[in-house]
Amino acid sequence: MHSRKVYLSIFFALLYFAIFFFKQQFTGPLYQDEIHYLPTAVEFSKEPIPSLSLLKGYNELNTPIPFIFGGWVLKVFGENIQFLRLLTLAFSYSILMIFIWCSTSQSNRLFLALAGLIAFPNFYLISVFYYTDVFAMFFVLAGTACYLKKSHLIGMLCFIAAVACRQYMLAFPLAVAGYEVISNVLKLRSFKDISKQLFINRIWIYYTIAVFSIIPWLVLWNGPAPAAVMADQYYDSDKIVHYNFGFVLYASVCLAVYYVLPEVILTKKWNYFFKYPAKRPVLFGVLCVIVITLVCFSPAMQAYNPYFTWPYLGYVDQLIETIGISGLLKQIIFGVLMLITLMRFVSYKFNLASFAVLINTMLLGKAQLSWDKYSLPLIMVLWFILLFDSEWMFTREKKLAVSAEPPLVS
Repeated sequence: MHSRKVYLSIFFALLYFAIFFFKQQFTGPLYQDEIHYLPTAVEFSKEPIPSLSLLKGYNELNTPIPFIFGGWVLKVFGENIQFLRLLTLAFSYSILMIFIWCSTSQSNRLFLALAGLIAFPNFYLISVFYYTDVFAMFFVLAGTACYLKKSHLIGMLCFIAAVACRQYMLAFPLAVAGYEVISNVLKLRSFKDISKQLFINRIWIYYTIAVFSIIPWLVLWNGPAPAAVMADQYYDSDKIVHYNFGFVLYASVCLAVYYVLPEVILTKKWNYFFKYPAKRPVLFGVLCVIVITLVCFSPAMQAYNPYFTWPYLGYVDQLIETIGISGLLKQIIFGVLMLITLMRFVSYKFNLASFAVLINTMLLGKAQLSWDKYSLPLIMVLWFILLFDSEWMFTREKKLAVSAEPPLVS
């Protein structure tokens, strides 16, 4: 088993080495957000330990760890985008290593999980350019792995770091804390027993602390991000209050396309969906009402302002529009895909994946705009959880299964 992990590690090291040369040793022109990310990293390089003034007024929407790391690299090696891209590539490679080295000896799904992650259209882009996403994803995945391995203090610290990379990463420790609390509550009947059990099993406290780590940033900025850059990107107070259910609809579509459908096809679990209405008629009816309501009253439409003018919701939307499907028919397709996602993750027995999907998807209703990439951290975590999920196994695996952590993800 360890030899397979070693061979895979070497394979991806060689692959990343080849990508480095394919991309002209990362010396190409700045790409999109790198145009402003590089100056921000340069700014942080002048203060390796950033001052309160710098943290309060730097010109980016997301929390600063990627720029602190970038500043350290530039301080040592010089102000060159090549070094920042190499830093990003190293974090991307580390994500794959967590998948490989945390996989169990009984799992035949490692290749499926790796392929699912790498196939996501944005994964390559955020790995070869200096983008902040890969830093947040690394800490989210590390935190999830630590939780599954019961290293909760380290898991808490990883999730705190993830929130300090991107604010909406708080969805992941919130999902863990929620899962821990609810799973304990459902096992007990009286309030006295519940409160007693919650203080005996204090795992949820670690991850609640990670969620609350967003508060110092909110206090520092007096809002979700530095005020000046929010104004530049037309992210004003009205949009903070507004909740867009259409973005929830499209986020569910992304989950269906990039995770649920590939998982179902490759694990041959389609009977689960055919049997769902009969096994859970009331719940299925509720899900249908939710989907129909969103399609009719809150269809998925992209935000538009002088800063962001791309007309599509994301790559899936662009593909559907390109083949000539638009209007109501497109929204109906979105509704069907959302229903598939809800059927996959919503049942009377919620698990960790269900909590992660629910909280992440609902949180994206508060996003500034819709984008496939915003679902990538969640999809990464879902592929990782699949390595341990005792309910979604290949037939051969069920015969051999000695699941590593069945109570956590089953």
